[in-house]
Amino acid sequence: MADLLIITHEHIGSRMAGPGIRAWEIARALARAGFEVLLASPYPETSGEGNLSVVGFTWEDLASLKQWLGSARTVMATGPVLSRVVHWLRKPLDQPTIVDLYYVPEIEIVLLSSSQGTPFLIDLFIEETLTYLRCGDFFLYSTERQRDFWLGALWMAGRLNERTLAVDPERWMAWVPMGIPDDPPRGGKRVLKGVIPGIQPEDKVVLWMGGIWEWTDPMSLGEAMEHVLRRHPEVRLVFGAAQHYDERVVPPMSRAAQFLRWCQERGWLGRYVFFLDWVPYEQRGLYLLEADIGVSLHDHPLESRYAVRARSLDYLWASLPCVLSAGDELADLLQAYGLARVVPTRDPRAVAEALLSWLEESPSREQLTQRTLPLRDRLRWSAVIHPIEAFLRDPQFAPDASFARDRVDYWIGLRIENDRLRMENMGLRAENDRLRMENMGLREYLEAARRGRIIRVLNRIYRIWGRTFL
Repeated sequence: MADLLIITHEHIGSRMAGPGIRAWEIARALARAGFEVLLASPYPETSGEGNLSVVGFTWEDLASLKQWLGSARTVMATGPVLSRVVHWLRKPLDQPTIVDLYYVPEIEIVLLSSSQGTPFLIDLFIEETLTYLRCGDFFLYSTERQRDFWLGALWMAGRLNERTLAVDPERWMAWVPMGIPDDPPRGGKRVLKGVIPGIQPEDKVVLWMGGIWEWTDPMSLGEAMEHVLRRHPEVRLVFGAAQHYDERVVPPMSRAAQFLRWCQERGWLGRYVFFLDWVPYEQRGLYLLEADIGVSLHDHPLESRYAVRARSLDYLWASLPCVLSAGDELADLLQAYGLARVVPTRDPRAVAEALLSWLEESPSREQLTQRTLPLRDRLRWSAVIHPIEAFLRDPQFAPDASFARDRVDYWIGLRIENDRLRMENMGLRAENDRLRMENMGLREYLEAARRGRIIRVLNRIYRIWGRTFL
């Protein structure tokens, strides 16, 4: 039996986004520490390594997940994934459950709904959030701000009570930040300069590692480039991608389409601005080492306050000087270690000045590596997983687990009953619609008959006059 089953909604393979990267790296680090780990994904593209096995399931038929749930002592998932599994099972999990709260997806969902003009079903998402908070026995957060956010949410879910507060909080909640690989990135071949048509070997590359989301700010970067190019026409801007590589996981974003149009209108695509097709995960070090500056800009204060930027951690891993928007804890941390120039949101002039300062006076990679060594040691995956290791050695249910799970059972029971009543109501409405249609058909028949009689009478009259009405 495996020590841990990690369930993710993302791809595990050559192309991965933040949630997939976190699941993969935590699973791999725990496996290397001696634990037997299963990593379940709807899109498995690798079989794993050593003590780590990557297995598949489908959202269309979650019965495919049941065998893996039955073969693990402990389960770990992000909140929304756990909630989805629990609602399918119609009960909480039978084993101790780790809830990974490393980001706040509810904020992203609100922003995405707003940008696409679709309604945000706040009551539904509150119910989903309360479900996974009540199903957890051990909660992971990534930043101190997140800790405060989730403590408030746990209070609303009834999880801060005499049982949980009577024990050490580290017994049921721990800091597990987004990490970086233990080994430094390796070069070996060119992938940008002199390789991509339009980027010469002597050009300077500003790398936006990742895609463009609704809470990112590529427009300020584009406007900043207009200033930068006047002094440094050799600068090229490269994006890791425009959109997520799989629309089933993340839908297309309007910000990306808007920025692409902006670049096309200026004739910049393939000249000053270039888009890659999502950098393969194992090759990203090549791009980071060849780039001259990293950049990541965001413009929503609430999203930034609780965000964890996986791509900013890439810049730390590669000791790549970078320009970051103010607002998130990691940006402040990288600035404190001399790796980042932090700029106000929606300020193209400040972005341009920060880029120019790195272009014209930048420390060497070796100097930046020495500056950031303490931070990189602290954030290595082998170090950040220590709280999970400790829990797996002695997995236990939360002190209030039976009480919290009973509430989940109660609400799931209510939801099942509501679904049943809704289906009955839909059936009644369908029967009512059928009867109404039959009634409409009867009325139409009677009306037609009535009109037919009238027309026959008129025709008799009109025939007397030598003509017909119809």
